[in-house]
Amino acid sequence: MSETPPGPPPPGPLPLREEEPVPTWTRDFLRVLGFTLFGALFFTFFIWLASTGLMYQRNMTDRIEADGLWAGIIAGVFALLFPFLFMEYKRKDDGFRREGLVPLILLSVVASAVTVTLVALVWPFFLGERAVPGTVATELNSDPASFFLVLLFFIGGMAWSTCMMMPMMIGGFKVALWLLLPFLGFVFLIGFAGVRVFDNPPSLLTTMIWVAVTLTGLAVLTVLAMLRNVIDKSTPQMTAAEREADYQRYLEDRRRRGLTNENPLPGIDGPQQPPRR
Repeated sequence: MSETPPGPPPPGPLPLREEEPVPTWTRDFLRVLGFTLFGALFFTFFIWLASTGLMYQRNMTDRIEADGLWAGIIAGVFALLFPFLFMEYKRKDDGFRREGLVPLILLSVVASAVTVTLVALVWPFFLGERAVPGTVATELNSDPASFFLVLLFFIGGMAWSTCMMMPMMIGGFKVALWLLLPFLGFVFLIGFAGVRVFDNPPSLLTTMIWVAVTLTGLAVLTVLAMLRNVIDKSTPQMTAAEREADYQRYLEDRRRRGLTNENPLPGIDGPQQPPRR
């Protein structure tokens, strides 16, 4: 029986994943903003639903109260999920551009934080008297200090969340495994931070802390975005021309060995004998 040399098993050049066109920078930016607005309205719906008394915990006996605690949890979850707005698994870059990522991700974080904060201005109307008077949750739409603190929370939270998730998304399994424990710790911290911000009065100390968190988060995110192509998972791919050339070498090797339809050799490439009865 003849042996077929190793080569591309399917005949003809195949379309590559990397041949899929990468959208424009503007399209990516508008896409993130659109998803951000939808997500902000979606989570606002849960604020409203809790205010109606129709949301229950898992035991289906204890209601979820629409108060500052619930608003802080919702804000933390949104900041945590923000990096997933970039993900597009069908693209060769997984949604994180290899060109122009730094301005895209920085502007997306700031613009998305502004969008969510503006939508959150309606939260105090849903919380009503359930939230503690004087806290950020109740003063968000009337106190500039509360508004500025919430804006800092979203910018800093989204920036650090992206710092945690982006390397895991584009670095492959090994990078995700190394960052798994820090990410689990971050999940707890962002939820705790959201509750601390929304369920307490604004203060100068808290604001200064979040200024530092925001600036360091944006700085680290900038560095990671600049190193995007360095931490990318190693998946060597051939271009269409390289695949075509490799396929032609494969066919030439088969012709040299006589493994062609015009002159088949006995074996797997030759005519098959009917089974004997």
